[in-house]
Amino acid sequence: MEKKYTDFNKLNRLLVASFEAEKLYYNAAQDAQTTELKRFLNYMAVERNRMSHDISNELHSRDIEPLKEDAEKGNIDRTWHEIKDALEHFNAEVIINQCIARDKNNIKRYQELIDNNALPEPIIAMLEKQKKQLTWYAKQAEQHKVNPFKKEAATREEAITEKEDAPEAEEKKNNDSGKIINLKAM
Repeated sequence: MEKKYTDFNKLNRLLVASFEAEKLYYNAAQDAQTTELKRFLNYMAVERNRMSHDISNELHSRDIEPLKEDAEKGNIDRTWHEIKDALEHFNAEVIINQCIARDKNNIKRYQELIDNNALPEPIIAMLEKQKKQLTWYAKQAEQHKVNPFKKEAATREEAITEKEDAPEAEEKKNNDSGKIINLKAM
């Protein structure tokens, strides 16, 4: 059966790449420092797991042993120094760019298998569906690139500036309208 469909080896490699993408998202979710980003990254890891499971089922149904050498979740080789460093210097934009790059690489693999058209029709249909999902997920990931800490700091600075400028603006407004200004005791 494997000789009949030469692209099954490429499909098996796509399975491994999907496991790697899942690990990347899983590790990023573990390091994320905001609930919203953590949830998004966990969801992306779960979606990659589901896609891997679908590919694995297709391989099993054709009596081909799926490659599971990289099926372990997370990065077992991470030392506490690496984890500490990841938490102290977490940059959402860099992490998400890595995840998007992995997805784009996988999309190319999907497209290659689809273009070859050497796999059975149900597998091609599944690959097309997964490719569309990955493309959409990559667009969604672009929206999560903003570092919430930078955004929050900028918002705080704007609020402080507005509060400092408020009395001066109010005084100017009162002077311009010809109203009497109450003097405060010193």
